[in-house]
Amino acid sequence: MKLLKCSFFAALVVVNVAVAASEPQLLRPTYHSEVLNAERGYLLYLPPGHGERDHWPVILFLHGNGERGDGKGELDYVLKHGPLFEAWCQRRDLPFIIISPQMPMQDQGEVSYIKNRKPEDIPRRLASGRHPYPPHYSGKDPMQGQLSEDFSKVQGNAIPARRGWSLLADEVMGILDDVISKYGGDPRRVYLTGISMGGFGTWTLASEHPDRFAAIAPIAGFGMPDMAPALAKVPLWVFAGGRDTTVRLAYFYPALNALEKAGHRDVRFTIEADMGHDVWRRVYAGLDLYDWFLSHSN
Repeated sequence: MKLLKCSFFAALVVVNVAVAASEPQLLRPTYHSEVLNAERGYLLYLPPGHGERDHWPVILFLHGNGERGDGKGELDYVLKHGPLFEAWCQRRDLPFIIISPQMPMQDQGEVSYIKNRKPEDIPRRLASGRHPYPPHYSGKDPMQGQLSEDFSKVQGNAIPARRGWSLLADEVMGILDDVISKYGGDPRRVYLTGISMGGFGTWTLASEHPDRFAAIAPIAGFGMPDMAPALAKVPLWVFAGGRDTTVRLAYFYPALNALEKAGHRDVRFTIEADMGHDVWRRVYAGLDLYDWFLSHSN
């Protein structure tokens, strides 16, 4: 069923008044990675009331560089950001199955924010209530417009960024197929989103499998113009931080303009001018993105 304009969240409240839904679950299924020749796990969130019906909408979330790990003891670092943090740690009744795989460390183990991370940094599900959100932007970079379309300045940054999630692309799609089959996911309502490295991965994975996703939302990661023909019919909502000094606004425009030239009719680009690279904190904490996802189906 294709949902338009009405919010699924309002309907969920009505249902819960009449029938007490089952508790949400956070599972850690395992699979054998052919690429890495190792057993690895991923996080799988099942929403309240999951057992009462099937054909659940599915969100596939791709994390950023700081949440890499061994897919075992380090898997919970994936909980730090994204829809899974909101649904599980913040106890929000998001009506989605959420899949969160983990990228291996590769050569990133000595990056400071990975090397210095600690298990106590991982947010946990509270017995009640929610973790506090940061009240405002805490960095030192001023807001400034950077609207240049000089793509020659983008090339050096864009080409390395297309790696990352491409390493496990086939395995991630296999995980998605397995979850849809075993856990009652709706193949017509599969949504893809990711942050930073996962934002780049969102562009790449969707351009390679455009028929699989009802809508995508890359955050703090830009695409390449040559992806436009493949994505010309995939609803797209891109988010960037106006104070992001890691992935600058100028880099987003070539692909977005190429999509418009390709005849794309559903491109959104939202710049949170007061936010930095972690613009995803605001995006996932709201309701707009989830409602927008649910307004689309294949």
